[in-house]
Amino acid sequence: MNYILLIFYTVFIISVLSFLSLAPWVPTRKQDLDRINNVVKLKKWEKFLEIWCGTARVSIFISKHNPESQVIWIELSPFLYLVSKIKVSFSRLNNIEIIYWNALKIDYSKYDVLYVFWLPETLKNKLFSKLKSEMKKWSRFVSYCFKMENDYFIEEKHKKDKQNNIYEYKVVNNE
Repeated sequence: MNYILLIFYTVFIISVLSFLSLAPWVPTRKQDLDRINNVVKLKKWEKFLEIWCGTARVSIFISKHNPESQVIWIELSPFLYLVSKIKVSFSRLNNIEIIYWNALKIDYSKYDVLYVFWLPETLKNKLFSKLKSEMKKWSRFVSYCFKMENDYFIEEKHKKDKQNNIYEYKVVNNE
């Protein structure tokens, strides 16, 4: 019994620390999933990476609607990682993969489209320089709700009526 409590508290503490590291977990609105998929516009050969996916709502949706593309998501919270793994196992998708790791320690040059739902300060202070140095030419970065202040990427804002903003950033010259 003490081992179970120890495991529970350990997972809880790690989860809390991971939540505080970049952004609190807030689920993407279901009614925005189609819009996100339309902005992402994956081609058959493209690799999509959702950074800190929460419960994988976006990745599962993208995977279902783009069965010939590869969808990867990365999660740092052990609790959200387990929830995501369970959801994916029930979805029976074969083009989706989860990585339990720190997204700031992987190489973004392997991916064509990156997606996040992070706060503006986190985008600017933690992610911008990594995106700038690692994203390959013509790759894209999509941010749900929050704009990333920058002078490097080409930005396109996608908004419809009173819905949340979706920002798309393109790398046109990464030299």
